[in-house]
Amino acid sequence: MTQSVMEGAADSTWQGFSLAERDRRWETVRRYAAEAGLDCVVVPPGDPFNARYLADTADSAFVLPTAGAAPVAVNDRGRGNAWVSEVRGTGNRTYGPALAQVLLDTGLERGRIGITGFEGGMLAYVRAPEGVALYGPLTELQRRLPNATFVDATDIVGRARYVKSGEEIECLRRATAIAEAAIEEMIEYARPGADAAVVYGRATGRLLELGSEHYRHGLALNLRDPGERSYTRYTDPPVRRRLLPGTYITNEVSAVWSGIVAQEDQPIYLGTIPDEWKPAIDLQREVFEAGLQVMKPGTTFGELIDFTNGFGAQRGMATRITMHGRGNSDDGPLLTTRDVGNRVRELVIEKGTAWCWKPYGVTADGEFTFQWGGDVVVTERGGEPLMKRPHGLVAVS
Repeated sequence: MTQSVMEGAADSTWQGFSLAERDRRWETVRRYAAEAGLDCVVVPPGDPFNARYLADTADSAFVLPTAGAAPVAVNDRGRGNAWVSEVRGTGNRTYGPALAQVLLDTGLERGRIGITGFEGGMLAYVRAPEGVALYGPLTELQRRLPNATFVDATDIVGRARYVKSGEEIECLRRATAIAEAAIEEMIEYARPGADAAVVYGRATGRLLELGSEHYRHGLALNLRDPGERSYTRYTDPPVRRRLLPGTYITNEVSAVWSGIVAQEDQPIYLGTIPDEWKPAIDLQREVFEAGLQVMKPGTTFGELIDFTNGFGAQRGMATRITMHGRGNSDDGPLLTTRDVGNRVRELVIEKGTAWCWKPYGVTADGEFTFQWGGDVVVTERGGEPLMKRPHGLVAVS
């Protein structure tokens, strides 16, 4: 089903976000920056996601004054694009002096300046608690502007990214369809005796064939052979490994369209599904669907966490929440077994937020865990799944 939909879309070239989308993003970030008392937001070297979000390029630093002055991009060649007309070159690929000069020319020698990626946030760079901004340029900014105040602005931009626009949601839909086509490819080639690296390569090739940008986390493959109690995780092709009857495959298949990342998870079993697994599979389907109904605008994450984690107890089994933001690859919040969401319990789910929603169910004896999921967008009615494939464990032989 997914392949036929994608094959009907002959043009796999991204045409670009509109200038209206650019203006929406700039206006929203400026508003949040003003509320936080910032005179400007700086996207430094080392922060490609916010550079792309605000300047439509991952290869520039970017200065967005809160009021008045025009935005300025800084890159090594001084080349602009349709979004940013004022661009300065570094000359020698040293960003610090050029960025500092932009701030001085904007009259911010005593300004309150927000730096994105300075620290990990709740809504962005959730997987980088120590931040991503490069030390050298930041040190140069502090040296050249000793009377300015520099503060973290990761979640200033993260807050703007939290609610997706119509253009962004359409890109997420396209990325989801591409990821599902790659899953169909994996299902077709995953058979007992198959070379696991070939299966990995076929799915990756399908992603690229349909126009997904290269993404270093594009495919994670977890393999568990019969008799094993744990998985081996591969984020590169699993060379010198063949699939066996009874191999259990879980995966995270990610596609990128216009910088918007979708992730779809589809477990595959090489054989007949064991009867003792079926209660966990059924339970997971129930909690997935029930969680979509809870995921309405105005619900707090604390309410969703407690509902999901308590759902299985009513049936004598266990369920746990697992979800993370979708859009840019570092979007938050992030809820896993290691990060149970204490920081975001009061955060309110809003219409237009997007998630990879993949709770899991566990059999009563704790021996089998089942997880299935993918991308959803919050509407007035709750979570709307973007994926089209049937829910459940795929069995092949």
